[in-house]
Amino acid sequence: MTDFEAIEKILAYAGAAGRASLSEPEVYEVLTLAGLAAPAHLLFSAASLDPAAAATQTCAKLAGDKTVLKLVSSKTLHKTESGGVKVLEKTPAGLEEALRAMAAKFPEAEGFMAVEFLPHSAFALGEELLLGARSDDAFGPVLTLGPGGTNAEALTRSLRPGVSPSVIPVDLAFNSGAWKTFLAHNWVWKYAAGEVRGGRRLVQDGELMKWLEGFSRLMKHFRDGGDSDWAIEEFEINPLAAARGHLTALDGVLRFRKARKGGPRVKPSKAGVHGLLHTRTAAVVGVSEKKMNMARIILNNIVKAGFPKERTYIIKEGVAEIDGVKCFASPAALPEKVDMYVVAVPSPEVPRVLAEAGESGKVNGVVLISGGMGEKAGSEDVGRAVVDSIAAARAKNPDFALSGGNSLGIVLNAEKINTLFIPEYKLEHPIGANPYGARTAFVSQSGAFVISTISKMPWLKPAYSVTVGNQQDVTVPDYVERLAEEEDLKVILVYMEGFKPGDGLALAKVIEKARSKGKLVVLYKAGRTAVGQKAVMGHTASIAGDYLVTRLIMENAGALVAETFDDFNDLAALACSFGGWPVKHGNTFFMSNAGFEAAGMADGVAGKITADMSQALAGEMAKTLKEFKLDSIVDAKNPLDITPMGPDAAIGGVLKAALACDEFSGALVAMVPLTPAMNTLPKGDKWPDDLEKSFLKGAAEAARAACKPLLFCVAAGSIYEPYCAYAQSLGLPVFRSSDRAVKVYRQYLEYILG
Repeated sequence: MTDFEAIEKILAYAGAAGRASLSEPEVYEVLTLAGLAAPAHLLFSAASLDPAAAATQTCAKLAGDKTVLKLVSSKTLHKTESGGVKVLEKTPAGLEEALRAMAAKFPEAEGFMAVEFLPHSAFALGEELLLGARSDDAFGPVLTLGPGGTNAEALTRSLRPGVSPSVIPVDLAFNSGAWKTFLAHNWVWKYAAGEVRGGRRLVQDGELMKWLEGFSRLMKHFRDGGDSDWAIEEFEINPLAAARGHLTALDGVLRFRKARKGGPRVKPSKAGVHGLLHTRTAAVVGVSEKKMNMARIILNNIVKAGFPKERTYIIKEGVAEIDGVKCFASPAALPEKVDMYVVAVPSPEVPRVLAEAGESGKVNGVVLISGGMGEKAGSEDVGRAVVDSIAAARAKNPDFALSGGNSLGIVLNAEKINTLFIPEYKLEHPIGANPYGARTAFVSQSGAFVISTISKMPWLKPAYSVTVGNQQDVTVPDYVERLAEEEDLKVILVYMEGFKPGDGLALAKVIEKARSKGKLVVLYKAGRTAVGQKAVMGHTASIAGDYLVTRLIMENAGALVAETFDDFNDLAALACSFGGWPVKHGNTFFMSNAGFEAAGMADGVAGKITADMSQALAGEMAKTLKEFKLDSIVDAKNPLDITPMGPDAAIGGVLKAALACDEFSGALVAMVPLTPAMNTLPKGDKWPDDLEKSFLKGAAEAARAACKPLLFCVAAGSIYEPYCAYAQSLGLPVFRSSDRAVKVYRQYLEYILG
């Protein structure tokens, strides 16, 4: 059992001395009190050091032929690099000489330690681990396990991202099977556990579990909002050495601070968020009757989207109606409760407008378009007034919820409501349906990200497009939590910039819930710099920076994490095109009419993607090639270069055979459209092409019938944009280079297949 009371006293003693970190002997004491192994050691005060007596005592009390001498100093951060760690033969004369030399070199030393030497290799993978834990505002305490030693950072940087380290939030660690999964996916533990070729087991799983659970208990107790007055900010053991069948801490760093009190944020009610996602009545504040200002653009977009005028209201005094929509002097005068109360007024007016809305009792949900409330210098008072208005409104109406501020608006396809403040001539209304796409929600902290994505992907018609802004009340995880409950929703696209306290953990939980229901979640997390890293911090912070922690936790929860904006768009296209389709394996059929494309696709075959084909299927395809007199110039194989001589009928015939066969889970077709043998331009007077005669329609129908992904690549210039748009109208994701398509599809398959 962990003696929390005794550890509390150690932290209080160090804190009273003005320290924010413990000395190494104090770290060893904390470990011992937590039931974890520290090496046998002796501590000698620098002020009363007698090198000869200390050497004699060390030889008498510490086992082994060698001893480690260590400097104890709060002013020397990196003891090994500065010469503050020496491994010596255990002889009185040698130890005495080394102690005298170390005392002379470090006059600022508080003391010196003699530590039992544990025989192990610092160069054999698995014999030195790094076990770290740190406090994280978004996720709570987080544990990290990776390779240890002085080269821990360099080794981790040399590995493929995601291989090491492993990361787990303490609050998720005790879920069923969490530790087992954590160990199973830890790269360096495979070496310690003897699970690599030629390896031998150094310690049992239970030995590491003791450390993981011990660290978890410490971090759960000494955390913000907990029972203790102190919070552990960072706790790192490096190395945690595997020796004699046990794990022992050979060095330790523990940084702490006063714990921040207070519980988690007050979340909006389910009903409040539900009203913003399933709006029956709407009102707009800030509409001008004289000019087309932001609020009037929103009003026009609501009306043009098809939302009923009789359930749309304007809050404006002294005017009867604007653009056929009735005006009311105040929210209190509204004839019914409003689910979506869109506020687009100058920021100084926002507190008054929100106070009136809350006092009226007739407003359930607010979409706050206005910005500049707490997120910019000088607006702190306005920001606090907004927070106060939310609290006052919720006291009167528990279902009051505010989305924003700095929101760009919300689009609800089923309700036919569009509150984006973008005029129609700048962006086609995102209301409508893609008959071949999966039902999708798009939840983004950035409104610009949503409209930019939809502008580039006009076929994308999300059932929900929610721009959340600065999350002053409703946050991205709040929306995703509600959307995860909708059975017919297949894909959730998420863009995050920053988390409110605890919201990283909340998002991970709702993503896990969504995946358990068969939904696909594509996530882009902005903010890649590890803001919390400082030069004085240990390996844990630099190895497991803020973004890496977020990425690993979200991937483990079940998110498909995009590294770039282009990746997000492409992965979103695959998810929206194929969401809900079962993919049994990664064997894929590849076809092009150009040698370089076929070679590029072949080079991309790796990981979950294979390109196998049986002789029987090759024989079937050969019949089609012979029918179109292509058998003399090309063999049936995978990837297949059907050459520029291949017409649409031949391409379609081969492709239908591939899609109908259980050998392939999907297909990727890359066409250079300049060949006269194919129909790649819209029907016109100056050329014989007709897109309706291309292979695309029949191929798309065959793919849908088989529920198999079909990716299309067009390696040509802008003249072929209609060709791309035609393919997209049939529900096919379109790429402009085959190597890019293979790369993205490989990531998608790894996500789907696990």
